[in-house]
Amino acid sequence: MSLRDKYNSFIARHEIAWELTFAGLAILFVVVGFAEPEEGPIGDAILSVANVGLAIVFAGEFATRFLAAHDRRGYLRGHWVDLVALVPTVRGLRVLRLLRLLRMVRAFSGAYRALNGLDRVANHRGLARLIILWLAVMVVCSVGYYLAENGISKCVTSPLDALWWGIVTLSTVGYGDVYPVTPEGKIFASVLMILGIGLFGAITATMASYLVATQGEREDNGPLNHLRELVSLRDAGVVTPDEFDAKSLELVRRL
Repeated sequence: MSLRDKYNSFIARHEIAWELTFAGLAILFVVVGFAEPEEGPIGDAILSVANVGLAIVFAGEFATRFLAAHDRRGYLRGHWVDLVALVPTVRGLRVLRLLRLLRMVRAFSGAYRALNGLDRVANHRGLARLIILWLAVMVVCSVGYYLAENGISKCVTSPLDALWWGIVTLSTVGYGDVYPVTPEGKIFASVLMILGIGLFGAITATMASYLVATQGEREDNGPLNHLRELVSLRDAGVVTPDEFDAKSLELVRRL
């Protein structure tokens, strides 16, 4: 087995953990991009090193997976958002700093692929979309809340305060330590409460319908599981179309 095949095989076996890890790193990438350095050159140097280090990690991951893919065009079609998220940004200009939100695209795409890697979710992709949309609403509303409240509300001094507010609001815990005071902030809070609760209800209903639909599923569905894994490998560009056709035909004959 070549080094390329070993690399692809390793990622395929640990796809869920791999994608979730890089989704978490993408969120950290956003936090580092928006964090304000402490006074003095040391704080700014630490943030700069962290920013460059994470950028190198993401660039290396994309480059190695692209070079190792047997179908590179297919890999680009399935991972173009990862390439967009590598767009460099400028720390000094506030408007250009908003480009760092592109890194959240990498986080959401990684989480979505991880969810689709699960056998159960792979059969019900609507659930994965709902979960990602639910999280996206929380992040977008938190960013809007931060832009509206920062410098006005004493409760919001950093992006982490806004993110904490989003999590508390979405979970309906309601600690009350962070709350909106501006009209714009109240609008974002209203949107988050309405859409967040609505999407959570849709997620619950989708999970219930899926569990009911799969109660009578046969236990002996080994070929089907292998076929689903093969589809995931093809979508990721790991398996070429010719390899997919040959192996899928073999699996279909075993059904």
